Amino acid sequence: MFVVEGAFKYTLSHDTEQALETIDLLLGALRMNGQILGREYPVTIDGEKIRTFLLIPEENSLDESRANDYVLKWLAKLENLGVEPSWGILGVEPYSAPVCKCLRPKFYILYTTYVSLESPIRCGDCWGVVPLYRLPTTSGGEYVDIISWQSDYQACDTLQMNCSTGERFGTFQLSKYGSSLSKRGIDICSRITELTRIATYYYLMQSTGRGRKAEQTRKCPSCGGEWYLTEPLYGLFDFRCDQCRLLSNIAWSVR
Repeated sequence: MFVVEGAFKYTLSHDTEQALETIDLLLGALRMNGQILGREYPVTIDGEKIRTFLLIPEENSLDESRANDYVLKWLAKLENLGVEPSWGILGVEPYSAPVCKCLRPKFYILYTTYVSLESPIRCGDCWGVVPLYRLPTTSGGEYVDIISWQSDYQACDTLQMNCSTGERFGTFQLSKYGSSLSKRGIDICSRITELTRIATYYYLMQSTGRGRKAEQTRKCPSCGGEWYLTEPLYGLFDFRCDQCRLLSNIAWSVR
């Protein structure tokens, strides 16, 4: 990821409130198009400039060639208001995961955690992050379904990590094949597979187990088939079912 400063130049004779509203709509559209990451972007007014600070997947993520109809709409509105946007790369975000460089991955993985800000699509070949705008849009010309799922997944992951309010609910949603969160994630994986012709796997987190040997005998929760891997994938996934496109881990409590 890269940290970017967005500067929107305008004159004090313009309607500041209208400019701020349009900038907010632009940032929302950029987020739903996968061009910026996260949900928070602080804004400040500095003389005749409105400034904001953003995270983006790649150096060229904000190129207009990546824009969808919604982004172009709000860029045009800013132009009509006499507001001139510009973007300045401040540097690499040092704690972020590397971006996938593969030309055509053999498979994708839908994966995120409560601390992740990156796209929830990972390359199965290199484990690099795949910016959403590299994929065909999945919901009304945007990626609203994927981003909404990611937000809900991270909320459940936060509940189970905090081990306080709602822990059992969060763990159930993350680990059960039939939970509403898992059903949505599996639907997203199926949609990406259909659109890209690249198999997309869903990860089912396993928190607790009766013991390592018992864990190794677990069967795929969808087809009931064998799915234990002799060597874990990326040191994280101990189970893989190619028929159902599911991944899981040996329970963290016994791993």
